[in-house]
Amino acid sequence: MPAGPRNTHARAGQSSVGAEPGRVRPSDSIPSLTAIRGVAAWWVVLYHFREYLPSWLRPAVEPGFLAVDFFFILSGFIIAYNYITLFDRPTVQGWRQFMAARIARIYPLHLTVLLLYLANPIAITLASSTAVPGERYDPTYYVLSLLLIQNWGFTDGLAWNVPAWSISTEFLAYLAFPVLAWTALRCLTTPARALLALGLALAGLAAWMVPQGISLGGDIARLGAGRCVIEFFIGMCVFLVWFGWRDHAFTRFGALGLGLLCAIGLFAFDLPDALVMPLGGACLIYGLANRTDPLARLFSSRVLERIGLWSYSTYLVHYFVRDWVKFLLIRDGMPLWIPVTAYLVTTALASVVLFHWVEEPGRRAFRRWLMPGSAQARP
Repeated sequence: MPAGPRNTHARAGQSSVGAEPGRVRPSDSIPSLTAIRGVAAWWVVLYHFREYLPSWLRPAVEPGFLAVDFFFILSGFIIAYNYITLFDRPTVQGWRQFMAARIARIYPLHLTVLLLYLANPIAITLASSTAVPGERYDPTYYVLSLLLIQNWGFTDGLAWNVPAWSISTEFLAYLAFPVLAWTALRCLTTPARALLALGLALAGLAAWMVPQGISLGGDIARLGAGRCVIEFFIGMCVFLVWFGWRDHAFTRFGALGLGLLCAIGLFAFDLPDALVMPLGGACLIYGLANRTDPLARLFSSRVLERIGLWSYSTYLVHYFVRDWVKFLLIRDGMPLWIPVTAYLVTTALASVVLFHWVEEPGRRAFRRWLMPGSAQARP
């Protein structure tokens, strides 16, 4: 859960979002952003099973891959919200604290699901008619995945736990964050400057992809890392703008209105996703970040917040569930509602189990291992 900064005084050369780095403040969490993370995760879940869903549902599910872009922007916002002041005056201790917290957050579950994936080539070898696992289960890609560098440009495609490519690129963004944070705290010292940087980053991303006719989901092995880092920086800029102007209701509701226009442009007018989705995602995050606004309160229900807390487990395990549901249940004569129900229910149950039995215990264990004696590492 995110914890937020307190200090609102800004001066050039000092952190404009001063706080006591390394302190956890659960009361400063933003439930609506946790909840929207869960909604985005389930959009991806449906996207990866879209060919078996009812035809009336598919138009809403087809752009589900764009939820990953939303994750990248949201991650930039939340990481800045929690850690940006840690790098106002960088120290080795601060860097270690940050990286230990991030590795503890993402790696235990990632490793567990990778170990589960060893069952796939074994099952294909023993029970499949082909008896050949194929390129999907390339050993080199598996080793790169263990190191979280599988989507840093070393491969030509996606393999094993396919959605984990985004975890790899986000790990790269974490490595870049200390430099981005230090630079932002010195150059983006006002909301207006941060807004300008946000506009330039959005324009740069669109200029990179739109002229080539490339969707945000295109050529992930080659473009995914750059896509992630740029959108992560966009999220950081959204945080800096929001932190300076968050008390102005006009900007929050204006952002939600602009986000709605972006959604209309994407779904109704088929505008290039690289042009409208990052802007729409940034606007939605900005508009939801204030707990007292009506839409934020709507997304702050206990149920949606729990789904959001389980979302990382949902995201990492659903493709494994998909593989096994297809392997066991997709066959001639099988009513589609059976594999669809099995996929959704198993993914939901696996999310809860992995969150409570792997993700949370693993996070605590890795923190103790990576930062012994540090009880204040942030989540």
